[in-house]
Amino acid sequence: MVRRVSGAAFSSLAENASGTVDLLNQLCVPVPALTIGELLGVPADQHGELRDAATAMVTFDASSKESAMRLAGAVTSLAETFTSVVRFKREVPGDDLISGWVRARDDADLLSEDELVSLAFLMMLAGLENVVHLCGNIFAALLAADAPANWTARRDELMEAANPLPFAIRRFAVSDLTIGDQIIPKGDTVLLSVFGADSDPARNGRPSLMFGRGPHYCLGAQVSDLIVDAVVPELFVRYPQVRLAVPESELEYRASWRSQGLVALPVHLQ
Repeated sequence: MVRRVSGAAFSSLAENASGTVDLLNQLCVPVPALTIGELLGVPADQHGELRDAATAMVTFDASSKESAMRLAGAVTSLAETFTSVVRFKREVPGDDLISGWVRARDDADLLSEDELVSLAFLMMLAGLENVVHLCGNIFAALLAADAPANWTARRDELMEAANPLPFAIRRFAVSDLTIGDQIIPKGDTVLLSVFGADSDPARNGRPSLMFGRGPHYCLGAQVSDLIVDAVVPELFVRYPQVRLAVPESELEYRASWRSQGLVALPVHLQ
């Protein structure tokens, strides 16, 4: 499926190959959006709406009343959309994740209704946003260094460096903690640096924490790998002369409390 979706995206890209192309919007967004939408079983005509809602959530600005209103609208929209999709899949099940979760809910009572909707919500939000910007950051790094041929040899290194999520999901101290000479009072928010852990000299070959570990290992890790491997090397096979359309210093990164991602990635394909 990923190859089919990425192939269609590259075909659309070819139609606009002359001039400046926004690689983020025309390749990095549609492949994850369509792939994850198909996996979940969300109708194709709703993918754009889900993408907009996800963007509103991860670019929330607490100092802006307008941003807060967009956030509230996005959360409501996503919850209503997935509640509707769950209801539809209960009546017309298919070969998709939400249909499978509905069966787990109705036949085996393994999920509550709220958990079912929340799981779909999380899978879409995390999968879409993270893979879009992982691909964009990888492309930016390769194009800025003018070294696309290094992808195969440096894949794991580049994946870690391009990780759009520098911090794990926030935790809260349940008691007073002392780390070195730093005191963390009970109740304070704690942000764990994935970058810091993966760049620690004491890592000694430990696998990357990029996708988590153990029972908290990312549900979408395999899909992310498939998408990255379908779009990154293929771009340079199809367009070996691809170059940034602006200096690296002019690439703009969006303001986000959660993820490090580009606003756009303008390139010349040929």
